[in-house]
Amino acid sequence: MLLYHLHRKGRSPVFFAPDTEQKDVVDHLSGVSAPEKRNVLTESARIAWGGIREIKELSGREVDGIILPGGRGAAKNLADLLGEPKNDYLKPKPELQRIIREICRRRKPIAACGLSVLLVASALRDILETPLTLTIGKDPTLIRQIEGMGAVHVLSRGKEVVMDSEHKLVTTAANLLKLEFSDLATSMENMVNGVLELTSSKTS
Repeated sequence: MLLYHLHRKGRSPVFFAPDTEQKDVVDHLSGVSAPEKRNVLTESARIAWGGIREIKELSGREVDGIILPGGRGAAKNLADLLGEPKNDYLKPKPELQRIIREICRRRKPIAACGLSVLLVASALRDILETPLTLTIGKDPTLIRQIEGMGAVHVLSRGKEVVMDSEHKLVTTAANLLKLEFSDLATSMENMVNGVLELTSSKTS
């Protein structure tokens, strides 16, 4: 969906993923974990139609911004400590945290949808002078996690995105709000539009 909207806007995205084993493999017919093992980079290449590179190769110099996909799978494979009660937030994998911070320091836009909003808030929680403004929907537990990381949370509905122009951040709750497919597509389009608006912004 993101690829479709980016291409419609005349942009050619590049895809990156970690070269690591998936935390688990879910049988989406039964909804239970399968015993097989899969590689994150290999599976991501299927989704990206083959045009993908290892995230360690990514430099903030070569891209105009970064968009993080949502979903529990993305959160599980792009973060550590998920599901451990003693930890009250997701900790991005070191390479992801590195690139999020580099993009932020270069004043380039960052977009995140769904659970990946937590990864951005976590990565930037201790390097900014002013708090991020973002959304993760209406779930009280997720909102507490966001606010616990020092960010300002904005309640959002449906297809809405929240733009933080100061930090060049665009967020949407996306399917955390259990949207209809058409509304989910519109929320992705709104997020892409926000990223492109911030990409063209001359604000320093």
